[in-house]
Amino acid sequence: MNDRIAKEKLNVILVVDTSKSMAGERISQVNQAIRDIKDYLVNLQVENSNVDFYLSIIQFSTESSFINDNREVNVDKFKFDNLKCCGWSNLHCGYQKLEEILKKQSHGGVMPDFGGTSPIILLLTDGHPTTTEYKDELVNLNNSPWFKAAIRYGIAIELHDKRTMGVLKDFVGDNGDVIDCYSSSMLKNIIKIIVLTASKVKSSSATVGNGQVINQNQLVRQEINEALADVDQWGW
Repeated sequence: MNDRIAKEKLNVILVVDTSKSMAGERISQVNQAIRDIKDYLVNLQVENSNVDFYLSIIQFSTESSFINDNREVNVDKFKFDNLKCCGWSNLHCGYQKLEEILKKQSHGGVMPDFGGTSPIILLLTDGHPTTTEYKDELVNLNNSPWFKAAIRYGIAIELHDKRTMGVLKDFVGDNGDVIDCYSSSMLKNIIKIIVLTASKVKSSSATVGNGQVINQNQLVRQEINEALADVDQWGW
């Protein structure tokens, strides 16, 4: 009898605003965070016999694309070139790419047809979407079972815009939180705290049951909130 347990796949997805207002320190912080996340997840994957980690990086500006045309890639093989900024903030394009990969594999996406661990999704932006088309795309996302199950975080980067905060709150819904990054110098740490904490908790208790997913996501949010309370003291 074969007692080997098949490894779960845990998807970490970043949806990053790369419009021209993100240039400078903001995108520099994002780029460094992605590199650090990759290194951490590689080590966590080695230590964890139950979970493989996959990264998806979606950039959106006037248009949207997957980094290196990879919809997902195991962290061992993840290669990263710095994100660059230009154009408008067409959030609906980013939502379209996100919806694409959150479909089951049999329907053209990357998520498992059966079982699986709910993904971790971060949306990062420093401004209001250029058009209102994102509203229709969010409706489509909310019809996706994997989007509903995902732990979702919105990071507001140096924002003083109630409209954009509302966009982020609509994105996370009841299954995540919006984090106000009041200084871009803190952005790298905030991204890493969210991804690393969520990955560690989820990989230690990978699950497929709906009720268990909800309870697990509540635990993730609690752990992240506690870590973020000490964000100024994190010495990376």
